[in-house]
Amino acid sequence: MSHREDMFDAVLDVINNIKKTGFTRDAVEPDFYLGGDLGVDSKEMLEIWYELEQRLNIRVQDAEKRDVYTLIEVITVLEKKLDVVAAA
Repeated sequence: MSHREDMFDAVLDVINNIKKTGFTRDAVEPDFYLGGDLGVDSKEMLEIWYELEQRLNIRVQDAEKRDVYTLIEVITVLEKKLDVVAAA
C-alpha cells in the first residue's frame, strides 16, 4: 500500500469517526467534495482537521486549510506537512 493510500485511509477513518459513517476507499473517489459528496459541514470539518493534526502530530495553519474542498486536496495538504516534518 502506498503512502497516499495510507493517508486516504486515515482521512476516511477520521471522517467516519466524526460523522458516524462507513465510507471506504472503494466507495469514494479522491475528487469527492467533502461537503457535497460526503456531507461534511463546517463544524465537522474543524473537528476533522483537529483530529488529523493530533493523529499525525502536525500543525496545519488556517490559511493552508482554506480553499480545500475535496478529499485529494486534504490529502495533499497533509502530505506536504508530513514532508516538511520529515525533512526537519
